[in-house]
Amino acid sequence: MDKITINTYNQLASEYDEETTGFWDDHPREFIDKFTELAFGKKVLDVGSGPGRDGLILREKGLDVTCLDASQAMIDFCSARGLRAVMGDYNSMPFGDRSFDAVWAYTSLLHAKKSAVDIPLIEVSRVLRPNGVIGLGMIEGKGEGYRESAGVNKPRWFSYYTESEIRSLMEKHGFDILFFSKFQPRASNYLNFIARKSSS
Repeated sequence: MDKITINTYNQLASEYDEETTGFWDDHPREFIDKFTELAFGKKVLDVGSGPGRDGLILREKGLDVTCLDASQAMIDFCSARGLRAVMGDYNSMPFGDRSFDAVWAYTSLLHAKKSAVDIPLIEVSRVLRPNGVIGLGMIEGKGEGYRESAGVNKPRWFSYYTESEIRSLMEKHGFDILFFSKFQPRASNYLNFIARKSSS
């Protein structure tokens, strides 16, 4: 993740937490339920965990969750909430090969530039066990660049994708799509994928 985006999260962690806390209260949890069902083991890596919103939900569902984030402020939030939290970048994850049964990456990889998104996807595949699954959430649209939001009024990098672009990326990196859904929490559609890593 780029330094500008990390700095924004470090400076405005509380504002981001407040803005996003009720996300899954307002929108269908079918995606999380399906992810939990398909994650055949219990060790889950929450990539770009933020303050631990999703990690807490996954833990409540009985999964053994490790949170990974490049922002120290977000790691502090996760730790304060009793979650196992490791500071690190999704471009070079501090875990061994095949360490996890599943990876949850909800609206985190959209902070990678499109020209570089292959790097975190290669890392996801590396830390996943054969037949492991990824839960991936992205925002639908075209283009990329820095933008601000009402709750987080400092710049963060966002890359937007079409459904077909995500499907092509999953295929490129050896993932078979098992589930897809779309909903519109705000002005944009969220694209939700669950995919299984090849057994080879």
